[in-house]
Amino acid sequence: MSGRRFTLAVLTVCMTAVSLCGQVKHEVRIGWGDMMFETMAFHDSPAHQWVAPDKITPGYQTTDKCNHRYTGHLFADYHYHVLPWLAVGGQLDFEGIFWDEIIYDEHHVQVGAARPVQCYNTCIMPVVRFTYYHSKWVNLYSGVGIGVNIASDNAGAAEAAVGFNLNFFSVAVGNEHWFGAVELGMLNSLQNQNRVYMLGSRLLSASVGYRF
Repeated sequence: MSGRRFTLAVLTVCMTAVSLCGQVKHEVRIGWGDMMFETMAFHDSPAHQWVAPDKITPGYQTTDKCNHRYTGHLFADYHYHVLPWLAVGGQLDFEGIFWDEIIYDEHHVQVGAARPVQCYNTCIMPVVRFTYYHSKWVNLYSGVGIGVNIASDNAGAAEAAVGFNLNFFSVAVGNEHWFGAVELGMLNSLQNQNRVYMLGSRLLSASVGYRF
């Protein structure tokens, strides 16, 4: 191979590499998602109104749960675009569920002060995303992630369980750098059929992000 041809080959390889590097982009974003599963699984107890409270055994007590509050899913993630249609990265998702527990006697009179309960789910997942439509302003994609969820509370308890997210369909709209996205999916976490922390949670989410 002559020197001219060798130089031309090197330049071609370099230009191809630069072109590919231009297609590979970093992406960061933050977002919020619903807690539909949690609002159905954790809700206020029905009020107890005993028909004949004097006939109930003295000293009887019952605990009601009330004043439920929910943070929604707060999440942040990073993606690295290996190919125009393939990105890999990681996601951190956090949610909080809060309520008060109040003890009542047989006459439904409060006994003692309300006890605040605070429960949290912190899910850390590697993720893979597949973009099947790409244009200057609109991207359509789906993805999957699997990792670990840490379920904890304000009493000091903490348990680890499998966490996985299925992203069925998503739309991202924006320019070269800034964009907004809406996702349809489901975030899940469980140890077994009796220890379910999330099931079909974060069905809908919205986020804003930046590519660079």
